[in-house]
Amino acid sequence: MEELLARQKTLMLSTLTSNHSPFISYAPYIMRGHDIYIYISQTAEHYHNLVANPACAIMIIEDEHEAKTIFARQRVSFVASATLVEEEEEVYEWFKEAHDHKMIERLRTMDFGFFKLTLKKGRLVKGFGQAFDINYSNGIPSLSPVGGEGTAHQVHLQKL
Repeated sequence: MEELLARQKTLMLSTLTSNHSPFISYAPYIMRGHDIYIYISQTAEHYHNLVANPACAIMIIEDEHEAKTIFARQRVSFVASATLVEEEEEVYEWFKEAHDHKMIERLRTMDFGFFKLTLKKGRLVKGFGQAFDINYSNGIPSLSPVGGEGTAHQVHLQKL
């Protein structure tokens, strides 16, 4: 999971609109410890959605060109809670280190703001028959296999 999170630079972000309709977009991110930070424009719909309702879901997925098959791309998804970052200097420096520092400096002069995404639970999929639930206890993630012997994926993989 750590390798996938380190390789990718953007995530898919699902938020809820004011009438509780799902809205999906993407955002560049960084990870510090077990928290994810995003940097998004105040004019973007997902910014207003997160301010009004901090519940969100994210997915980070393997690039199609790197995947062995598009039907089993490695991916990790999380249910999270978003908090607008008030003291942003440290997060700003992290983004400059991880992404194009000139672009981050330019965005700082605009209407962009940082959100901290606190991860609650998730699912890691490494491929066919390789899915794991991610649960957090005191902020520390643990993985447990989904399914088990006899699942459709396991039975099919044994025949290959």
